[in-house]
Amino acid sequence: MAEVIQAAIIGYGKSGQNIHAPLIDAADSIVLRAVVKRSGSDRLPDRKEVDVYRDFEEVLNNEAINLVIITTPNHLHFLMTLKALKAGKHVVIDKPFTVTSEESEELIQLAIKQKRVLTVFQNRRWDGDFLTVNKLINEQTVGKLVEFESSFNRFRNELKEDAWKEKDLPGSGVLYDLGPHLIDQALQLFGAPNSLYADIRSQRGGDADDWFEIDFYYDGFRVKLKAGMLVLDKTPRFVLRGDQGSFVKFWLDPQEQALKEKMDPKSPLWGKENEKKYGTLKKWQSGKVTEEKITTAPGNYPHFYRNAADAILKGTDLSVKPEEAMEVIRLIELSEKSFEKGCKIQVA
Repeated sequence: MAEVIQAAIIGYGKSGQNIHAPLIDAADSIVLRAVVKRSGSDRLPDRKEVDVYRDFEEVLNNEAINLVIITTPNHLHFLMTLKALKAGKHVVIDKPFTVTSEESEELIQLAIKQKRVLTVFQNRRWDGDFLTVNKLINEQTVGKLVEFESSFNRFRNELKEDAWKEKDLPGSGVLYDLGPHLIDQALQLFGAPNSLYADIRSQRGGDADDWFEIDFYYDGFRVKLKAGMLVLDKTPRFVLRGDQGSFVKFWLDPQEQALKEKMDPKSPLWGKENEKKYGTLKKWQSGKVTEEKITTAPGNYPHFYRNAADAILKGTDLSVKPEEAMEVIRLIELSEKSFEKGCKIQVA
């Protein structure tokens, strides 16, 4: 096995260019050697050593490429990953894994047969705010948990004509865009719920959904996951409520913006949040309310590709197992079923 993994990004748009490429650079055992992009220059001005291909098949036929990163529209994930695995490539798929859990299962079995690493880019497991919330829950900081809320909101009141995520395509819409982040984080914290109820809408009148609210029901507490495109007011990213207090965290993790601004993921300051954006813990102690700012843990997106490299080169366990990503898709499917039927759906 080669000591350095030769990687290719398939679909070199904003995600490939601003997120995946710099995080690959931060993994010492992976080198970006090629990208596939349908238009634009035949060379990358900031990456002259990277080959630019127009055809996915050229990458598959290049024996020097060990790892393929799929960042194309969601409805293309399954077929492109299928071809890559059959060509003997290891594969990273940007979330969501696939459009259906049946497709996910087929890819998992093929990866096992081909003895290739298959994983999904669930980078928000390494959001600093999520790592902080995870710690607070494990330490029972708010006491017995009774309610957990996770929201990922934006404001864009006009539809983008050239945006595939807003077209009538399999896997389009906010549920498949932001849902995988929120659902995956909930599964990491609490495991699969007993049941769920979902409301999914198109508030702007487009072809794809742009708002959802999903309730996960567990023994003794409820999880609410919510995302929308018409939220101009400031809303919390996370809310924890327990019998001893509550924790509220505003603002998004700073890493994605830092990547857009070309900050170095290897910097010792990487992933650290400005203290003005720390979350607030309120507790009832000795008959009065106490209030405390909780330092946000440093985020760590670079871990994903470092772990993927170790899995390929050393056989290390994947941090994001494809079976976990398939469960996310299954819960999206059950959410759609709940909305269609207008009722709570059993998960187990």
